[in-house]
Amino acid sequence: MPSATAREFQSVARLLGFTLTRQKGSHARWNHPDGRGVTIPIHGSEEIGPPLFHRILRQMGITLDEFQKLR
Repeated sequence: MPSATAREFQSVARLLGFTLTRQKGSHARWNHPDGRGVTIPIHGSEEIGPPLFHRILRQMGITLDEFQKLR
């Protein structure tokens, strides 16, 4: 089952051209110049589990393989 930390998602988001636009509490909103947006929950070094993991990948518009390569 795939999982990743918020820090890994933020790193991949930066590589894809997303920028941090706002953060409220433990949720950071990242936007891309082409209009895509993704919300990444930040809970320390906890792993983001499979259901939310796949939802974030879908919001970023990338596949699991692409994420693994950029990780």
